[in-house]
Formats: sequence, structure tokens, C-alpha cells
Amino acid sequence: MPRAAVEVRSAGVQDAGVLLVLAASARSELGGVPRPEPAHHRDRLSAALRRSDVEVLVAEVGQEPVGLLVLRVGELVPLADSAACHVEQLFVHPGWRRRGAARQLLLAAASRSEQQGLGDVVCTVPPSGREAHRFLARLGFVPLVSQRVVPVATLVRRLAGERAAGRRRSGIEQLLARRRREQGRGDQPPPVQVPVAAPHPGEVGAPQERRQQERRQQDRRPLGAV
Repeated sequence: MPRAAVEVRSAGVQDAGVLLVLAASARSELGGVPRPEPAHHRDRLSAALRRSDVEVLVAEVGQEPVGLLVLRVGELVPLADSAACHVEQLFVHPGWRRRGAARQLLLAAASRSEQQGLGDVVCTVPPSGREAHRFLARLGFVPLVSQRVVPVATLVRRLAGERAAGRRRSGIEQLLARRRREQGRGDQPPPVQVPVAAPHPGEVGAPQERRQQERRQQDRRPLGAV
């Protein structure tokens, strides 16, 4: 039995409902909880479909949508001069995988890149998408950057905790340094004070006066005295 042909076309605002169903399936596969999409999600998707730098491609088999690809034109990396085609999302329904849908979607993205003179195609893949990583590697995709995501509230809480911990460490270090300085001063012996002896009553006076007194005493001795 011949394989059913996969057709790729550009999606419009009228395809918002179909795209929301496919996006919900993609989230469910990544571990998200499938739930009905609120109205504002549909409005945001409709606004994105009207953007000039974003295009959504839909893969169909007959009249059944089986996959989607969201592409955006932008810089290869921030502050770079060269532009690239960014595949922000590539998803094929599990029941239609390995039937050429993903290849046809990427071929359409590559054709649009050539038409716009873009030199590279960048594809965003979740870390858990092992099959997608292997599939893209076989097509020549190589790692470019690694991105991580965190809720804003979590980031603020963690940064505040690290800042408080840093202040505590700084206070402890200052306390230890002060104690080391105090211990260093306590280990040094106190200065030695040498007592000064009081002068003898006979030694009071200038040295010259003492010598004069000695000479006068010598002059009073008898001539025969030794």
C-alpha cells in the first residue's frame, strides 16, 4: 500500500483551533497536563499568526492535520550580524511519525530560508526529546547553545536567599577576623618596664662637682699618707 502523501501549507488565523489541538498534544507528550485551552490562548495564537516575522506550517495527510512547525526569522545568536530561520517548535502526532511529515515540514522551512537568503536553520528541541535529537543529528544539525528556563518567582527567591547567605558569611568572616586580631595582640608579651633606682644621697649633683670634691679631699691628706 503506497504511503499517503504529506502536504505542507502555511497556516492562517482560521487554523487556530487545529493548531491549539496539536500544541496541546505536544505539551502532553512533554509531561504537561492536557486541558481545554482558554480563550486568551486562542487570541495570543491568532495574534502570532498575524506577525510578519512568524510563520506556522501545517502538515496534512488528506484533510487531517498531523503536524506543525513554527518558524521565526531572527539573529543566529544575540548581537550577531547574520540572520537565521529559527524553528521554534516542531511536532508530529505520534500516530503519524516515521511517515515523512517532519521531513516535509523541515523541507518547507529550508525552502523559505533560501527564498529569504538565510544561511542557517536553528531548531529548538526539548532536552527530553531524544528521538528528535537523533533525527535532527542525522540531518546535519549540530549543538549551538544550551538554554535553561526558570520561573521568575523561583529565580527571585533563590537570588534573595543567596544574597542573605552572603551577608551572613560576610558577618561571620568579619567576626573571625576581629577575633584573630585580638588573639594576635594577646599572644605578644607585655612591654618590660625597667625600674629606675633612686640616686644615692652622696651622688646627688653634677659629675663635675663630684670630681671637685674628690680633689679637695686628696689635697687635705698628709704628705706621707698613701
